[in-house]
Amino acid sequence: MSMDLDSASQWAEVLGLVTIFGAAIYSWITIKEMKKDRKASSSLKLSELWQNKDFSHGSISIWMQPDDLKSFKELEEFHGENYPKVFTVLLTWESIAITLHDGHFDFDVVRKQFSLSMITAWQKNRLIIENFRKEQESEQAFEWLQWVAERMIDYYDGEEEVIPAQIAYKDWKPS
Repeated sequence: MSMDLDSASQWAEVLGLVTIFGAAIYSWITIKEMKKDRKASSSLKLSELWQNKDFSHGSISIWMQPDDLKSFKELEEFHGENYPKVFTVLLTWESIAITLHDGHFDFDVVRKQFSLSMITAWQKNRLIIENFRKEQESEQAFEWLQWVAERMIDYYDGEEEVIPAQIAYKDWKPS
């Protein structure tokens, strides 16, 4: 039994369509996995910030500073030799906020790891930044710190009840 040219070309078309469809499915799965890997990688990279002694120390220093400092000069005087660490934390929140806005970080990952520190950094330095903006006649100083802190605050304000992880996930088991 031989196949004629017409039948062979029809089977070749079907095989071609199946191949194209299979490649599309494979590509979709691969892209989905790559996105998952990218999210995991960026999450891990972000968590490494807390392992940096200077960064952690700068964050703690911000938590300990008074709420009524009015200028970067007062900030520098209060923190002394730790001032560069504090400033590095503020600039890091700026960078993370920009990257988050541009879609390179997942909001929930950033929120879970940093929201309280970002909100605190903004609240503790708001007066300093607003005064600096007035002096410079520009709204751009630490605009992204403000933006990310406000997004975090909006998130928590929108939640009916924020349940701490130790309560929300107390029944969680590894898969």
